[in-house]
Amino acid sequence: MLNSLKLWNFSSGTLQDEELMSNAFVLRTCQRTLVLAYDLYPFHHQTLPEHALVEGQDAYLFLLETICGLKSKLIGENEIVGQFKEAYKIYASSTLKDTKLLLILEKLFKDAKEIRTSYLIGISQKTYASLTRRHLVSRAKAKHVVVIGSGAMAEDLINQFKKKAQITICARNTERVAELAKVHGLNVIPWENRDILVTEPFIANTVGANSVLFDEHFFHTWAKLENRLFVDLGSPSTIKTELTFEEGVVRLDDIFSEGAVIESQKQAQIALAKAAMLSLTMKRQSLFQEKFGATNALITPQINADVRYL
Repeated sequence: MLNSLKLWNFSSGTLQDEELMSNAFVLRTCQRTLVLAYDLYPFHHQTLPEHALVEGQDAYLFLLETICGLKSKLIGENEIVGQFKEAYKIYASSTLKDTKLLLILEKLFKDAKEIRTSYLIGISQKTYASLTRRHLVSRAKAKHVVVIGSGAMAEDLINQFKKKAQITICARNTERVAELAKVHGLNVIPWENRDILVTEPFIANTVGANSVLFDEHFFHTWAKLENRLFVDLGSPSTIKTELTFEEGVVRLDDIFSEGAVIESQKQAQIALAKAAMLSLTMKRQSLFQEKFGATNALITPQINADVRYL
């Protein structure tokens, strides 16, 4: 069964929504867009942007390592779990979902939970949300923070900030904004009134898009605030400014750099986790073969311990 899997790995922001057919599973993160399909080609007939193609057990293994945070620049980070859950929820509700692919995704989540529990407790570095809190609350001493966006990362930020600072939320999805405001006791700036954000000194943006939301004109005015910090976690980035880290604009690459160094003693845990993932992947292949029958010869995946980011 796993032999029929194909996984396309694109850099974040390079694949447009309209290029995809609806019966493929799509996982979008701040680093990449992954498209998983079972025994089909999920794209319309157009030239694809640069990508890597992984097949069979290697595709299952790649996704397993991704969900466990081992493909991230912040090794072991937990945000990816929420992103996977959300992508799975969307796929499971689709009328065009592939039931075999849905089963594989369910097993992936089960295996990822086992790996995290058995091998990766304590391995995770600072997450995007906690590093953003460090910048805005611990260093800048912000007492009020505006969170832009209403997705999983925005809620992670809210949970990080709410005991230390007052929070205002601004996002396009009014229903989700109302829900978050009620649950967490947030103030709200309506999306159509977002121009007033130029007067807010402490902002954390989670919205990623192939367009500019905060341009040079915005930052020219915003930069006149005496004590200020803008943290941009959006991917693709929606800001356009020449302002640097030293001038109060923290970008996603700055967050990556801060959390990228892995302590040497944790490397052994990671090696054990990867070995366990390989074992689980081969176990899944055998179980799927037993249940659904083999369509192709069993191919043992080759593990590259030195993972390169696309």
